[in-house]
Parts: sequence; C-alpha cells; structure tokens
Amino acid sequence: MKGVSLKGTITKNKLTIFSCVAIVIIVSIVLYYLYNLKFNELAIPIKDIYAPGDGRFSIAVVKMIIDGAWSFLVPFSPHLNAPFHFQMYDFPLPFFSNFVYIKFLSIFSSDSVVVFNLYYISTYFLNAFTMFWVLRRLRVNVYLAISIGILFTFLPFHFWRLPHTFYSGYCFIPLWIYYLLLLTNKKPLFFKKKVGESKYSFDWSKRNIIIILVMLISSTWNFYYTFFFTFLIGFTLLSNFVYRNSKYHILSTLIFLSLAVAPFAGNMLPYKAYEIENGKNYQVGQRDPISSETLGLTVATLVFPVIDHRVEILKKLSNNYAYKSLLFNESNDATLGLFGAIGFAILIFSIFFYSLLPRILSRLSQLNLFVLLFSTVGGFGVVFAYVITPQIRALNRISMFIAAMSFIAIAVVLNKYINKTGNKKQAVFMALSFFILCFGVFDLVSTKMNLEPVDKFKTEYLSDKNFIQQIESKFDVSSQKISIAQYPYLSFPENPGIHTMGNYEQFQGYLHSDKLYWSFGAIKGRPADIWWKGLNEKSIEEQIQTLQQAGFSGIMINRNGYQDNAKGLENKLIQLLGAKPMISENKIVSFFRLYPTSNEIRFSRIAFNSFYEWEGEPGKFRWAGDNANISLFNDQGSSKTNNISFTLGTLRDRSMVIKLNEEVLESFEIKRGESTQHTFNLKLNPGQNILKFETMEPARSPGGADNRKLAFSVGEFVYD
Repeated sequence: MKGVSLKGTITKNKLTIFSCVAIVIIVSIVLYYLYNLKFNELAIPIKDIYAPGDGRFSIAVVKMIIDGAWSFLVPFSPHLNAPFHFQMYDFPLPFFSNFVYIKFLSIFSSDSVVVFNLYYISTYFLNAFTMFWVLRRLRVNVYLAISIGILFTFLPFHFWRLPHTFYSGYCFIPLWIYYLLLLTNKKPLFFKKKVGESKYSFDWSKRNIIIILVMLISSTWNFYYTFFFTFLIGFTLLSNFVYRNSKYHILSTLIFLSLAVAPFAGNMLPYKAYEIENGKNYQVGQRDPISSETLGLTVATLVFPVIDHRVEILKKLSNNYAYKSLLFNESNDATLGLFGAIGFAILIFSIFFYSLLPRILSRLSQLNLFVLLFSTVGGFGVVFAYVITPQIRALNRISMFIAAMSFIAIAVVLNKYINKTGNKKQAVFMALSFFILCFGVFDLVSTKMNLEPVDKFKTEYLSDKNFIQQIESKFDVSSQKISIAQYPYLSFPENPGIHTMGNYEQFQGYLHSDKLYWSFGAIKGRPADIWWKGLNEKSIEEQIQTLQQAGFSGIMINRNGYQDNAKGLENKLIQLLGAKPMISENKIVSFFRLYPTSNEIRFSRIAFNSFYEWEGEPGKFRWAGDNANISLFNDQGSSKTNNISFTLGTLRDRSMVIKLNEEVLESFEIKRGESTQHTFNLKLNPGQNILKFETMEPARSPGGADNRKLAFSVGEFVYD
C-alpha cells in the first residue's frame, strides 16, 4: 500500500509540474505572438503606460515601494512634494500584500519600469495558476483545467486594467470562490468531530492553516476585491443560517469573515490615524454615488463579444453596442468571451432548476445571482452607494467574480459529461481542451490588444530620462540636497491636468532620478498645496526669490501646461536670470538653474482642515465636516496677535466649543437656520497654532443629490 501511495504521489507531482510548465509556455506564447510583448525590452514602459495618466502614477507608486523601507504600508517618498514631504495618507492605497509582492520583485531589479513590467506580466501567470489549481481541486480533468485557466487570465479586463495595474492580479478570486464552496459543505470548515464524540473542536489541519494564511495575505491584496468578497461571505453566512442552521457552520463563516476584514482594517489603520490627527481632507478622493450607476455592470457587456473582435460580424455587434452605449467606460471591459458566457448562462438557468443540478452548480448560481443583483446598473450596489458610502463606485470590477464562477461552471459541466464517454474520454478531453484553448484565446484577444511600447511614449520616456540625467549631472548631489520646482503648479491627486499636460505627467522628474527632490506631489487642501497656490499668486520675481529662499536649485517647465508653449514664462525667466534654458530632446521640457539663498520655508498663514472647498469667492462660505480645525501659522520667532472673525451656521441644532491650542475661547449653542457672529483677538505662538471647533453632533448628509457629510458652515471669514 505504501508503495502504491508513493507511486501515486510521484505521478501526481509529475502531472502538476507538467501542467505548470504547459501554462508557462502557452501564456508566454500568447503574450509574445498575440500581444506583441517584447521580453527583451522590459526596461521600456509597455504599451502606453507612460502616458501622463494613471499608468505613470502606478509606476511612481512602484518606485516608492522599491525605494522605501516600509512604503508598502503607506506609499511615500522624500523626493516628492519639495520643500515638504510626500505621503499618501489622504489618498489611501490599501494594497499591503500587493506591495509586498512588488518589493519581492525588486530583488531582481531596482529599475521601477522593469519591476512594473515584471509585476504586470507575472499576473498573467498567477491568474492562470490559481484557476487551474481550483479546477483540479474540483476534480476537473487536467487538460481542461489548463485551457480554462489560460482563458481566465486572458480576459479583456486583464489587458485594459493596465493603467489601474493593481487590479490586474485577480488571482485570489478563484481561491475565494472555492473557499466559499467549502463553507457550505456538510462538514463545518474550521471544526471537526472525532468518531464517537458529540462535541466539535477546532480543526488545525494543514488545509485550514493554509486557508488562514491565504486569507491573511489575500485580504490586503486589493481593497475592491476584498470589499466584494466580504459581501459574498455575508451572503454565505445568511445561506448557512437558513440551510444549515448549525452554529459551527455559522461560526466557521464568522471566522472566515474576520480573516477577510481584520487584515484589511489593519491596513487602513495608518490612514485613519492620520485622518484623526490631521482632520479629514474633503478635497481628496470624494466620490459621487451616481458613479456607481455609470460604472456599474451590464449583462450585455458580459455576454457580447469583445470590442474590436477579430471576426468582422462579431466586431460590428460588440462595437455597435459599446460605442453607442450611454455607459461607455471601463465597464465595457467585463466581456467573458464565448465560453465564459456559456458558463454564465449555465449559472443563470441553474437558478430555475436548483434541485436537479449538482450541488456545486446550485451554490455557484446563488452566488452569481447575488453578485449580479449587487453590481448591475441600478442594482443594490447603487442603493449601497447612496445609503452607506459611495467610495466603492466601480462596481463593474466585480465581473472577475462572475468570470471565475462562470468558468468553474462550464468546466464542471464539461468534465461531468465527458467522463461518461467511456474509454475515449482522455482523447475527448484533449481534443476539446485544445479547441477551447485555441478558439477561446482567439475569441478573447482583440485586434487592439497590443503590449508593444507605443512609439510616442517610448520616445517621450527616453527623452525625459536623458534630460533628467543631464539636470542631475549639473549638481553635486552627493553633498547637497537639490530641489527642483516644477511649473506649472498642479496639486495631487486626481486633477484634470492643465492645457495638454496630464494630471500625473509631472511624475517624470521623480521617475528618472534617485537624487533630486521634486516639487510635484502637494496634496490638495493641505498646507503644501496652500503654500504653492499662494506662491503662484505672486509676481514671477517674487516667486523666484521665495523659491531660492526655500532652497530650490532650479525650475523645470512642462510646456504642455501652457497655451503659448511657455514662451511668455521662459522669456521672463531669461530676462530675470540672465541665462537660456536647457531643453529636452522632444522640446516638451525646459530647465532654468536657480541659486538657493537659504532653506527657509514661510508657511501660508492659514490652512483649513476637514473643510470642503469655498463656495463662491474665498472667505465667503464653506462647509466643514467632522473634526474640523484651522491651522494658523506664525513664522516669527516670538508670539504675535491676529484678529479673526467669521459666522457659523448649522443644518441642525448643536453645541460648539472653539479652542485655540486647547484653550477654550467660547462655548455656545447654534440653532438650525441661524447664523452666529464670532470675533477673536488671537495670541499665536511661533509655528503652528490650531483653532478647533468641537461639537458632539456628527456631520450628516443634507439629503437629495448632495452626499457630503456636513457639520457646520463658516462664512464671512476675515483674518488679519
């Protein structure tokens, strides 16, 4: 018996190795021949990823992770937001394990572009491997599992998520679906009962330990996917309560839920701690709940052919729908392909024939229906956005859960019926799997899916690289801190850009230098943003003087940000500095050298924290959220006195305490619909002073289309 077991294990291991090698070879061939991926050009950004949008931002995040010791907790860099510090607390990126994986890839290269390319390419293999593993656990034939796994990784969603790079690795989703199936088995997942005993005990089996470890890692891989997964766990909890009515099934599901939520909550902890300490930044990352409608999922997208299909008649069908749709956006990337659509149809019809089908299809059909009702246009996800929070808006991204369930469904059905063909079943499996693989890839990979570097952005990348290196060579970066001001000023993140300059185009300096310090990266609404906006209101002569006092050694101008191609600004600087600029090869960027006189930063006198933007003229009227305060800066070496006056209003009756540096200035009541006048003569200490507005009543939404959380309003603001 032992010999047979050993022989079986060896055979199984050989089959696994064969399968993995086959997947690697086939995926590589598809990437090379159909996607035109140049494996020998990994030092050049693939496709158009260097375009001045989310792709360039993603490369910058990769560089932060490579350069920073603990930047996979909260991405940061001392080389951005000069003369301040760049941190991402106001724009959370809770991708902890994703970032750890990127850090691991940096072992092979310190070049951010190389690591970025390796990361994205590796997701094609990871997605295929995990789907293959799940299908094999479900006893699907090895050839069929290989072909379905490869189709799963070449879904159009994968290719078009390139700019949103951290969504391309959806490798954990098949595992999650498999674990949800285990939760509804007759035996509770995390508990066991010995023969002859009536009580259950926790099952510390090797399988469960692996599940726990996978959950701890995967729950911080991608917050969107974790959010969707949490909802599915909740649905499974309800299902176990109704159908199993066993406390051990319910307890297993609750343990599973905690394994998904707790690590994610830990990942969000640094962001929330910063928010509590510094106030919520209502100028960053605020979402409109209607976006959940416009970025929702449509059934037509799931079942229609891929846009720009290789077959003309199918191309006309899909393009005619997609380009005329009122919802033409990233939701059009959710195409499942022919075989995925068949699997999806199987799950839909399984709802109506629940008792006649294998249990696995019944479970998958329930999960699929729940996902569909939640994510579809006008579905419960939109209700969630309006009633709970609109921060999870791109509901179409749940399509990868539908894809995983659909591919599992068609694989299980085919496996069941081919196994009934008798002695010829292996030949049938091989022939059908080969057909599914070839036709499926042909069906999914459109004519527009090409990973070869776009010439325009390849030229821009090389031009920027050479130019930044020329700038760096002008300075002794080993003994001096060299700061470069970038013009025109653009705050971070999610700005629409200026003229033809993209919102993240100014990451170019940071991406091509390890020694220089760049001004781009001032977070909207924070003191650095206010400082730069105040600087831009001054004359160019005053700006140069202030920059040199703040320690800047140069100005880099992006001509795309000016209607006149920056001719007016450059002419003024030539006259003022008495020197002509350096100009990049592609004529887009120019550079003027400055000579710093000190490292003194004069803060703007005032900064509003946890406030929404001014409505109308600055000082006229604005709303505050929870924990609102005003930072008042005194740049003198001794105390000084300033006068401040403003009116306060509220949507509901509330008590209020105003404090300066924790010293109470006034306590009072505000009535709804009334306005109160307040005037103070403030004694400011050197440095930063905090004027707090404390109230016990939380901020609330006014209702209707306005989803902001409003506590009180400030108007007629005067500070001198």
